[in-house]
Amino acid sequence: MNRGQVLAVDFEKRELKDTQQNSDNDKQSFYRNKTKICNDAVTIFQTAKSGGIWHMRAYVGDADKYFQKSLRTKDKASAIDKATLEHAKLLVLKSEGKAIFSPTVYKAVEQYLQHRYDYEVQMDSITVGRWGTIRTHMNWFKRFVNAEYRLDNYTAKALMDYQRFRREKGAKDVTIANEQSSINHFCKWAYDEGLHNIAKYVFPKIKQRGEDRAAIRRATFTDSEYKACYEDLRTWCSKASKEKAVARLNEAALGSDERLFNRDLFRHWFLIQANTMMRNGELFGLKWKNVRTYEKHGKRLAEITVEAHTSKVRKSRVFVSRGGEHFDRLKQISKHTKKEDFVFTMDNGTHWNKHNRRALDYQFHKLMERVGIDDYKARNVSLYSLRHYGITQRLTNGVTNLTQFALDCGTSVNHITNTYYHTKIGNSEANALMMREVRADKS
Repeated sequence: MNRGQVLAVDFEKRELKDTQQNSDNDKQSFYRNKTKICNDAVTIFQTAKSGGIWHMRAYVGDADKYFQKSLRTKDKASAIDKATLEHAKLLVLKSEGKAIFSPTVYKAVEQYLQHRYDYEVQMDSITVGRWGTIRTHMNWFKRFVNAEYRLDNYTAKALMDYQRFRREKGAKDVTIANEQSSINHFCKWAYDEGLHNIAKYVFPKIKQRGEDRAAIRRATFTDSEYKACYEDLRTWCSKASKEKAVARLNEAALGSDERLFNRDLFRHWFLIQANTMMRNGELFGLKWKNVRTYEKHGKRLAEITVEAHTSKVRKSRVFVSRGGEHFDRLKQISKHTKKEDFVFTMDNGTHWNKHNRRALDYQFHKLMERVGIDDYKARNVSLYSLRHYGITQRLTNGVTNLTQFALDCGTSVNHITNTYYHTKIGNSEANALMMREVRADKS
C-alpha cells in the first residue's frame, strides 16, 4: 500500500476499498473520445454531460496550468481545426508575453488600486482623496460588469452601454466621462501587466451637453449673492454682533473665544478663496511661510506659493493675487502666525483640513441660511464655488494673458475656455450689442 493513498472501509464486507482507483475510473467514464493533436500538445475530448460538444485542453508550462475551452461544435473535424487555431493563438500570446490566464475583474481592480496607492499616493503623485475618487469609479465599473468573471472575458466593446447604465443611475455626462477615463487607465495598466490583451475599452464619444456646461454657472455665486455674503460676514464679525453672541454663550455656560474666532476665520476663508481662486485642498495646506503681502499701485497684493503636495495636480506654483489685506488682517487677530503654522488654524491650535472641517462647513451652511440662498444645495453651491466665482469674474473683467491666468489658477487654458467661457450668457449679449450696425447707402 502506498503512503498517502486515500482508502475507505467497506463495513459490510469488512475490507479496504481503493477510492483513488475508483476516482480514476470515474474520470475515464466522464471524459470520452480523447484525441491528441498538435504533436500531442493538445487534447480534444467530449464529456458525459457535454451533449456531444467537443472541448480542448492544453498544458501551459510557464503557468503550470491547463488551458481548457469549449470548441462549440459536435463535428470532430471542425473541432480539430478550431483546437489547432486556438493552440496557435496560445503560442502567439506566449511569444508576445501577453496574458493567457486572467484574474477576475474583482482581483484585477484590487491589484490596480493597490498599485496606485503604493506608487502614486505614497510618492505624493496623487492625493488620498483623488485615490478615493478612482476607487469609486472602479466600483461603478465592477457594478456594470460581473466582477466574478475573468477580466479577459470582456472585449474592447464590452462597455459600449456604460454611459446608458450610469445615466439610469442619475450620473451626469461629465461624471461619466471622468469614470470612463479612470476605467481606461485601469485597462491600459492591466494590459501592460499582462492580465488581459486589451489596451483600451471603446466608449461612445460623450458630447458636452448644454446642461453640463451650465452646471458650473448654476454652482457659482451671482454678483448679488456674493455681495450679500460678504456684507453679512462683515456684520456677523462686527464688534456689536460678537458682544451679543458673548452674552448668549455666557448664559449657556459655553466658551466664547473659539466660537467667535471661527467667525473671523471663516470670513477670511471666504474672501481669500474668492480672491486667490485656490482650491479647498490648497487652502487647507497653506502656511504663513507661503504668503508674502505687499503694496503696489495703492493695492495690497499677496504672493502665494502653492506646494506640490497640496495641489490637486501635484505641481507647485507661485502666483500673485489681490486681497493681500485679508491676509494682513487675519494675521493680526490669529494666535498662530509662525512660518510653519497653517493660515487657517482655529483658536485651539488645530487647523482646518479635509478630515477636520466641521466648523468650516457649519459656518458656510449658516451663511447660506442668513442670506437666504435656499437653493444652494440643489445648485451645488459650495465653498468651491468661490473659486468658480473668482475665475468667472476675472474673465468677465478681461484677463489680458490667458496662459498666465491658467497657470495662476493651477489649471490649463483648455479647461478655462471649455468651462468658464460658458458661464456668463451676459457676455454673449454684450458682444452682440457691440456689433456696429451697417446700413445700406441710400444713395
